[in-house]
Amino acid sequence: MRTLFRLFDRIVTSDDQDRELEGADILVDDGVVAKLGVGLEPETCDKTVDCSGLLALPGLINAHQHLYQGAMRAIPELERSLIGDWLRGIGTDALARFERGRFGALQVRAIARAVLAESLLGGITTVADQHYFFPGSAVPAPAYVEATIEAASELGIRLTACRGSITMGRAAGGAAADSMVQAVDTVVAHCESLVEEYHDASPYSMTQIAVAPCGVHVDRPELFEELAALAFDREGVGLHTHLYERVDTDFTRERYGMSPWEFLVEHGWATERTWLAHMVDVPVEELPDIAAAGVAIAHLPAPDLRMGWGRAPMRAMLDAGVTVGMGTTGSASNDGANLLGDMRIAALVHRDEHVRPDAWPSARELVRAATRGSARCLGRPALGWIGPGSAADFAAWDLRTVDRFGVQDPVAGLLLTGLSSAASLVVVAGRTVVEDGSPVGFDPTRIATDAWSVLGVDR
Repeated sequence: MRTLFRLFDRIVTSDDQDRELEGADILVDDGVVAKLGVGLEPETCDKTVDCSGLLALPGLINAHQHLYQGAMRAIPELERSLIGDWLRGIGTDALARFERGRFGALQVRAIARAVLAESLLGGITTVADQHYFFPGSAVPAPAYVEATIEAASELGIRLTACRGSITMGRAAGGAAADSMVQAVDTVVAHCESLVEEYHDASPYSMTQIAVAPCGVHVDRPELFEELAALAFDREGVGLHTHLYERVDTDFTRERYGMSPWEFLVEHGWATERTWLAHMVDVPVEELPDIAAAGVAIAHLPAPDLRMGWGRAPMRAMLDAGVTVGMGTTGSASNDGANLLGDMRIAALVHRDEHVRPDAWPSARELVRAATRGSARCLGRPALGWIGPGSAADFAAWDLRTVDRFGVQDPVAGLLLTGLSSAASLVVVAGRTVVEDGSPVGFDPTRIATDAWSVLGVDR
């Protein structure tokens, strides 16, 4: 199938030269960008799509998500709570649902479908989902990760399924509830089976697996070592975890006599396979070592603010040479999967009268982070840019609407204006999944209704 997407007002490529093309076309052949340029000939194409008035970006890539938390948005008791109370609250909520028989694989699949549909409508074409909720009493554990992969496959969105874990409860000196603890051997065995069954290391694959312990304060050191060894033996398997989200800094100092980063180094995670989420209170003097190791960081501005943590040092990360991607984290600490909206938050929260304005992140830096940077987090070099040989993943927004009237710079305008972050056009692997602002091949209302239903709620 050869499709020509014609006459975009502007295409932001996020390629090595950071090119921006006006009045340009994208020719897609079998899920890959074949040509990019002005005045491409439509005669040899099976289909042409008029894209006039649209600003195109590479498909946004959410480098850190917890899809299962889509059922936990805006919990009233947790609206204003710090991380300790919040973690206990969502853990109690999820476990209570599970014990009532309302949080098995069926429910997680339905929740994932809803959040992934929301993601597609907002221009996200790839999601990295870290699922770490596995009740320790459930043997065997529900097939949560497998259910999430099924949901992504049904909707046609790319997925890096990150098998999370909690292996060190309070009885062993960790920070997690003992009811949520799994044995290290159980986690490693499941990671191996997921890699064998679902991981596709090819450049344009739709599904990849990463191994992703929840954090140094709730997972055993030996797990980090075993998962590092597992990843190194398999092509394209990434390593992912939370780090420097305030709750782990004092913990690792007191328990191990080192910083969280030093813990990762000691246990084999100082590698380009690794990307880290949050990094709010990372010591800036460690950033050059993190950059030298090739470790990337997913910046999560909205949840960091919601937890009262403030802002991660994005400029210091970039200045140190660290690759920075972007993510939303789960809907329990963000209440949405709106990555473009979170990019707007980042554009504003890093502005400080005590910091020179040219150090504030620009709109283009944030676009690059949410595309090329996030792709680098996931180890996906064919994603996050537009050009011959890239995956045919892109999204476009209409700049002719009344809420974007008066915009002088379309890229900055996309982040700083608009009544909605919804995209007009979304293409994944060459297949149109949103056209003229409407979903193609899926019904968001039906998906939401079904998710409420399997949770036992009549809406």
